[in-house]
Amino acid sequence: MLKIFLLKYEDQRLISDTAVLEAAVNKIDSVRKSSLPKMKKNSSGRAASIAAGLLIQYAYEKYFLGDAGDCLGEVSLEDVLDTIQKVRDFKYRIGKEGKPYFEGTGEPYFNISHAGGYAAIAISDREVGIDIQNRRNTKTVEMADRFFSKDEKTAVRADETGDLFFRLWTRKEALGKCTGDGVRPFLDVNVLNLEKEELSGFDWMEEKINDLFMTVCLRKL
Repeated sequence: MLKIFLLKYEDQRLISDTAVLEAAVNKIDSVRKSSLPKMKKNSSGRAASIAAGLLIQYAYEKYFLGDAGDCLGEVSLEDVLDTIQKVRDFKYRIGKEGKPYFEGTGEPYFNISHAGGYAAIAISDREVGIDIQNRRNTKTVEMADRFFSKDEKTAVRADETGDLFFRLWTRKEALGKCTGDGVRPFLDVNVLNLEKEELSGFDWMEEKINDLFMTVCLRKL
């Protein structure tokens, strides 16, 4: 089973609106809550952390409702706050490259990403990685030349839409997050063709929502 939820939030609203901030902080786990004072001067980071904490609570509840099949749902801050009735005080263990797991359990596995005022979570019965990137004025050709494989560099240079760089980058990030190895070992791995033998151990899901690129990578059973 795979469920994916995408939350659009507003940094200033989540941090500056006292009532919204209080309601949100009261619905995240104590581990995440305790990290917020360290981000006092980083309002964007605090907002992203709170949004991620809310999504963990929300997705965990939705995962165990038992609906079959894959699911991608866009949710609002109001949806999430209204849905969370029981706040679970999750404890986590952290993999060698920072990948989080629920402590003491296997399933469900989860992964989080955030970019451009969006937070996303993938929760599954298999190892999973998710990455989202919003399209921005990145020097995509220069970045590809620095990090990507030869064939990927050529493809990015030929891509007139500018989309391919972000698609490849989210693939590499999602793969690194799924394996727990981080993105670095996969920067120069060619991911143009997801059917190639080297990637046969994974299932993939991709979406583009407005200017937001999303890739989910699942380890095959």
